Formats: sequence, structure tokens, C-alpha cells
Amino acid sequence: MKMRFNTEDAFALRIENSIQENVSLTNYNTFRFDYLAEYFAIADSLDGLKALLAWAKHFKQAVTIIGGGSNLLISADITGLVIINRLTGISSREQAGNLVSLTVSSGENWHQVVKHVVEQGWYGIENLALIPGTAGAAPVQNIGAYGVEIKDVLARVQVINRKTGDVYWINGRDCGFAYRDSHFKGQWKDLLIITCVELSLKKRSELLLSYGGLSDRIEGKASLQSVFDTVCHVRSEKLPDPSLLANSGSFFKNPIVNSAQHHKLKEQFPNLVSFPFDENFKLAAGWLIEQAGWKGKHYQGVGVYDKQALVLVNHSETKAVPLLELEAQIKQSIWNRYGVKLEREPVQLPLETEEH
Repeated sequence: MKMRFNTEDAFALRIENSIQENVSLTNYNTFRFDYLAEYFAIADSLDGLKALLAWAKHFKQAVTIIGGGSNLLISADITGLVIINRLTGISSREQAGNLVSLTVSSGENWHQVVKHVVEQGWYGIENLALIPGTAGAAPVQNIGAYGVEIKDVLARVQVINRKTGDVYWINGRDCGFAYRDSHFKGQWKDLLIITCVELSLKKRSELLLSYGGLSDRIEGKASLQSVFDTVCHVRSEKLPDPSLLANSGSFFKNPIVNSAQHHKLKEQFPNLVSFPFDENFKLAAGWLIEQAGWKGKHYQGVGVYDKQALVLVNHSETKAVPLLELEAQIKQSIWNRYGVKLEREPVQLPLETEEH
């Protein structure tokens, strides 16, 4: 039976009445695994989000936030309150000189934000086209593609403190960004919720085409629009549409090894695909997995995508158990063959307590 505030406040009552019980999360994760949220609500305003957090705090319920559900692996029913982030709104202001400041609510679709920016003729995130998920999820994962990461353009983020309900801004440089990582995945994961991001874009800038053979794929003279179109085309070729084949995008991070290990691997595997990364080397996880023979493999209703071995897909399963088993088999295989440890990219919910 749903717990209720002892109040006659109209807004609080409306929020309270919007909370549902035992709701399937199939449509809120792109793997389409069928697990239940004990309590469930959609937040479409900052005030609504504050009220939902207040409800959870009052009744001592854990809170789980889900955005687009695309970088997510739900593997069990979720206790407490699951809130779907639907905060929307985009505004911009041109600053002196070459800069444009773009403020985006965290529930906005990320690809649509990139499309909007390109249509305005602003530079900075064109290489990040067609990455699934919401704007609020982008800093959590420090999304990146073709040599660009969200940290490169993120001026600051607006957050709400789960415990106090306070709303404030944090400078991008203070968010602990690293390769597919941030404080929002670590020390802040149970404390702060991103409600808005502010991007610093440019009216004129050089295009970054040197990564991943992007320049070779562009026909004619490169432009802001042609880079956007090419990135969309390449990603569409490699990554399945979650609405057609359930998946969460890239499932494994590209592992990073030191120079000595890289040299040893290169001697043993001359065709090893790798890229310099600071003083180390980043290995192409998709290449490692494909060379180990996993590309296109099926396993109990799940499998490895036949066009990109970095992607695990769900063909027919309603539960995540087979996918976790497949993940473990692939990790062990790569360790045995290369001595390299693969790490999962999607966030597992409920938050995992042990390594799979």
C-alpha cells in the first residue's frame, strides 16, 4: 500500500498521487529487461523532482534516477523510488568574442541537442552525434567519440542534493572527469543528481577529424554538417538501433595499458589496434573481442552484435542473467588470450555489490 504524506498541500498531493507501485521497467531500459520498480514516478519539472525526493526522504526510500535508459543494465527488481528524468528545456546566449553558452535540461535527448547545435552553426559537439541517452547522463559517463569528450565543452553542471534538496552549480573542472568516468559515477553517485548542463561552444572553430579515420569517410570538403552526417552514418553502420534490437551501445570500455605491455602485445599480435593515450595506450576492445571469436555469437537469447563486437545485444530474454554470464565468459576469454582486463561501460542497477 502506497505511503502518504500527512498534508493538504495541493502540489504535494499531486506529486504523491503520481507515484505508482510495482511498475515494469521494460520500456525504460534499452536492453528491455523486465524488472519492477517498487515505486515509480516521472519528474518533468525541477519542483516535481524536489517533491519526489522529499517524499523518498520522508519515508526513508532509496532513490534511483533513470534518464534514457541507454547506458544501463538492470539486473534485478529495484527497491525504493525509481524516478524517470523528463526535465526539458534548451536556452542559449552568445557571449563576447567567439563563445556561445548553451544551457540544457538534463532530460533532453542528447542527439537532438547535438543536432540543434549543428543547425545553429555552433562548434564543439558535432563529433558526439548519435550517442544515445540524455544530456544529464553525458557528464556522468564523460561520453566521447572521435577524439572529443563532453568534458572538453562542459562549463558547469546544475545538481540537486538528494539529501537536502539544495540546487546549485558545479564547475566542469571539478567533476573528476576521466575516461568514461566522473565523480557522478563515484563519490557523488548517491548524493547528487544532474538537473542541467551548461556547454561552452564556439561560433568558429577547427574541425577535429584525426580520430578513427573520420577524415577518410567525409566526401568533399569537411564542414560542420558533413562531420555530423558522417558520424551519424558511421555509428548507424556499427551500432544497432535499440528500438529494433535491444542493446545499451558499447558494452565494454577500451582498456588502457602501459607502454611495456603494449609493446609485448604488439610483438605477439602485430595487427593489434591501439591508440596513444597520455603516456599509455588505449586498445580497441571491439578488435580484441572479435579476434577472440565472439563477434556474432549467440548465447541463450542474448549475444554479440554481428557488425560490432563491442556491443552486446538482447534477442529475446526478459531477464539479465544470460547477459551477465556472456559478459563473464568474454572477460575471461580476453584475459586468457591477451592478459587484458575488460571493464563494463553501462551502469548496473541495482548497484552491484560484486564483480560479475
